[in-house]
Amino acid sequence: MSQAFLNQIKVPATYIRGGTSKGVFFKLTDLPESAQVAGEARDKLLMRIIGSPDPYSKQTAWAARPPPPAKP
Repeated sequence: MSQAFLNQIKVPATYIRGGTSKGVFFKLTDLPESAQVAGEARDKLLMRIIGSPDPYSKQTAWAARPPPPAKP
């Protein structure tokens, strides 16, 4: 089993997508106690939820459209 799966916790959430925008929403009281106040614990949890850093080190910002042409 991968190390990435060993430390998972359940956090109730709502995932909303509209067009190309998306968001994950939580009730503050559903977050772990350490993440119920602004700070490093909350930042780390939210970054992990959105998949940052990408464990595969892939840049996906241009997944929906090609990158702009390189400047000469």
